[in-house]
Amino acid sequence: MRKNFRKQLYTLAECAYHMDEESMASKLNCLQKIIKTPLPKSSILIQYFETLLFLQAYPSNPSELALVYKEMQRLTSFLKKNQKEFSVWLQNTGLPYCVIVTQFSHDAVRWLLTHPDCKTEIDSFGDVKTNLCEMLNITLPSTEKHIAETGMVPEELMDTLLVSKKDRLTFIVNEFSRLEQQPQVKDTLFDQVELYVSVSTMGPGVNKASNQLPVHELFYHDELNKRFDHELILNTSLPTPQALNKAQRDHAIQVVKNTMMLTARETDPTTYMQSESFRIYMLERGISIAIYGMEASRQLPLESYVGYTVFKNGLPVSYGGSWIFRERANFGINIFEPFRKGESGYIMAQLLRVYKNVFGITYFEVEPYQYGLNNPEEIESGAFWFYYKHGFRPVDRSLNALAAKEAKQIKNKKGYRTSHKTLVQFTESNLCLKLGRKVPASVPSITTKITRMIQCSFKGNRILAESTCIAEFKNKTGLKRVTASEIHALSEMALWAKAMNVADKTRLTMMTKLVATKSKDLYVYQQVLLKFLA
Repeated sequence: MRKNFRKQLYTLAECAYHMDEESMASKLNCLQKIIKTPLPKSSILIQYFETLLFLQAYPSNPSELALVYKEMQRLTSFLKKNQKEFSVWLQNTGLPYCVIVTQFSHDAVRWLLTHPDCKTEIDSFGDVKTNLCEMLNITLPSTEKHIAETGMVPEELMDTLLVSKKDRLTFIVNEFSRLEQQPQVKDTLFDQVELYVSVSTMGPGVNKASNQLPVHELFYHDELNKRFDHELILNTSLPTPQALNKAQRDHAIQVVKNTMMLTARETDPTTYMQSESFRIYMLERGISIAIYGMEASRQLPLESYVGYTVFKNGLPVSYGGSWIFRERANFGINIFEPFRKGESGYIMAQLLRVYKNVFGITYFEVEPYQYGLNNPEEIESGAFWFYYKHGFRPVDRSLNALAAKEAKQIKNKKGYRTSHKTLVQFTESNLCLKLGRKVPASVPSITTKITRMIQCSFKGNRILAESTCIAEFKNKTGLKRVTASEIHALSEMALWAKAMNVADKTRLTMMTKLVATKSKDLYVYQQVLLKFLA
């Protein structure tokens, strides 16, 4: 029976990515047979689950999808019944009732402790067992600091502090919460503890198959859209964002955060999300895209780091973000592995469309890691040509000429493949997609001038520079009251105004609006920034 299951699975996997009539019939036939076959207790369940995930995101028809849902339910029941046996070798797969073991940031662990459908515990600590002792020596009350000075390993330390085993993770999280006003310091110290947590899902609702947005109308595929006009997509206007009440927004945000946890990954916009910035755009072919910014204490200097999650028929299929400043965006895309043979290029085009239309982006840039720098898997896959096919070109002129020559060879010589050496060579330059004539200024072009100003005008004394520039900025603009969330933006604008010799009242007024909006509304902030730099 196990051989029969394996045979049907391989046939199903071969035809899963084809939408012609023969393939659709074969998929139905395989699913109907495999449903009657006992599930094996082996790692082949991972491949089966991921094949079902693809079919759930890219269904051909309602009959096929109904069988996929039925099999997902059978697989969930099977894993629940055997979860103790599967706990190790299905770890970090995101399958139902399976454990996630990894390192998360302090804020992510704190969120997990409040998760209604997860149980989060300490799994282990890193190689340096005394790190927790050293870090808690900073946070503990003064009356207990002598305990943390002894260099105990974590278990001994918490035994001495009379912390029960069930409360130890909460204790550690609470201690680091004392450093909330210095988030970067908190993160650095928490990372040094090298704390690994174990996250167990408590019910059938938290796994890669059930963690999804509600879908009002499913999209069924008679083909995969591999050939399309990316320029036409980029120039197509967007619908208005989906109207969400509080309950719908909270659920969608939970799905986005679950997506990262279930893949043992983390991004800053997901972890430090500003919920008011959360938007969902419902697009064509069953695609919806959520974008979101970060809370004030986590925002980057001058630019906005805007994260995204892409959904296909409600299932998360991609994640990443863009670092936006004016009409410029550094862009990164990650397609989850089960969906990489789907409509990856089309998904990227839709993402670029969203960023272009929402923020007025005319220039996208991709860093080399995305297509191979220190990333052998992307070199092997020829990821460079994925971006090239959709309009991206090397920033470096000589590499751009080389890429054009290689593209011509590929077109004219049947079976021609770019050499490994050349693909590695391409990673010496960023890739860019220019939608306008000019290359907009980058954040470093401004921060470099600020650094020079501090050196020239204040002899490198950054405390004096910051305080003086803020005082001058307030005096010139009449700005009096600044909230705690606006302090970082005030410092940035004051230093910027000094470095660029901004004296015009209209422009200074716009800079005060940048101070007010950066921490509250990333969309208005970027609109004002566009006008200010016009």
